[in-house]
Amino acid sequence: MKKICLLFCLLLSSCASDPSRDGSPSADDEPAASRLLYPYESSIQCKGCHADQYQQYEESMHAKAFTNPLFNAQYFNDVVPRALRNPGLVSEARTCIACHAPVAFMNYSGLISTPAQASRFETGVTCDFCHTLGGYAENGDFQQVASGKKQGPFQTTGASTFHSEYSGFVQVGDFCGRCHNATNHIGVEVKSTYYEWRESSYGKRGFACQECHMNKNGFLRNGNAEFERGQAAHMNIGNISKKQKEQGKLYNHSFPGAHSISQLQDALPLDFKIGSKTADADGRFPFALLVNNERSGHKMPSGSSDLRFMWLVVNALSEAGEKIPVVFQSSMSAIGPDYSIAGSSPDDATILQNDVPSGARVYRVVLVNNAGRQSLYQYDAVKNTFDNRLDATEIRKEGYYLKLPANFSGKVNLEANLYYRGAPSSFTSLMQVADFSPVLVASKKKQITIETTHASQK
Repeated sequence: MKKICLLFCLLLSSCASDPSRDGSPSADDEPAASRLLYPYESSIQCKGCHADQYQQYEESMHAKAFTNPLFNAQYFNDVVPRALRNPGLVSEARTCIACHAPVAFMNYSGLISTPAQASRFETGVTCDFCHTLGGYAENGDFQQVASGKKQGPFQTTGASTFHSEYSGFVQVGDFCGRCHNATNHIGVEVKSTYYEWRESSYGKRGFACQECHMNKNGFLRNGNAEFERGQAAHMNIGNISKKQKEQGKLYNHSFPGAHSISQLQDALPLDFKIGSKTADADGRFPFALLVNNERSGHKMPSGSSDLRFMWLVVNALSEAGEKIPVVFQSSMSAIGPDYSIAGSSPDDATILQNDVPSGARVYRVVLVNNAGRQSLYQYDAVKNTFDNRLDATEIRKEGYYLKLPANFSGKVNLEANLYYRGAPSSFTSLMQVADFSPVLVASKKKQITIETTHASQK
């Protein structure tokens, strides 16, 4: 037993921060590794005992939060130059680093202005950062737990407590709030996922973010979260293998979200609702389409909603295959541009370009700059002027009508498709990164029969 304990001690000492492995500063850098305020351990050091979790994490957007090409391009090519010209933007630039490279944020009080500065630290949202997080200070900074032990969701006893301890905080939605809610330097709310969840029925009944975004599917099945069972760690030291306790709820560390195709597809079911069987005197045949966001605990789309958007395309064909015009009945005020319909805003030609067909229903946030023009730069925003995204658990009823020829009768085939895109191609082109492909979120088809009415004859 003494030999085993000694082996454990040697293993733990080998897990201490190694600047050559975790990207921490070398002795020649400033600040030096020996003077790091928060010497976080490298995520790869967790792989030996938590291989499954590490493999999931390695492919996650948390691991790639800083190296994400769009973030990296925007931060270094746009945010940093602006901050160097305008000191008022430095705090906002540091907020970017706080969530995309928290280890660097905690150990470097200045502006990370070059990739070389960032490379001194392990970037991304690291394992050790999350599993030593105890809360947030009044100024929004991160607080580490005083014990120094890894924080986890399991009640541990005896020898198991040498490395970790139970934390209720890692299991609640508040844990995610610091980085999934944001205001810019003048106080305009530019990300609100945490608040959206908190005000939803899911949040109010204590159904945490982790229940959806860390279960084995990445979404709920029939309103329930399904988790894998098994061992959270596999202790293999030399020829000794120590079997760990089986856990009934293993959290998925790939954190599926808007970047995960599997979570987007069928996330918002569609359904046609048909009332009348006949058109009116002008040949208009009304119908409704229900867009169902009941499965989501936040708005859709959410997150970087200055960039993300969804759009709805409804088509109709006669039985002979002839296209029938479909008109969306907007309920928006006639004052100002109707941002809910693609092409109605003069800025759409520049921003949406050919990403969305003209006339399609668009779900988005519109931020405007001090010139009153729509802006995709959240740090330029002076006002959130439009937001028609679907609320958490909302079922939105969208009104349409067919523009039929006089005295039309027969079968009509309706088809609705809901798409999602992570950013407009105009923005990715400007940042010189690969385009986001549109994702088909949901599709619905329905054949209807329209009867002749004498009222349509003139």
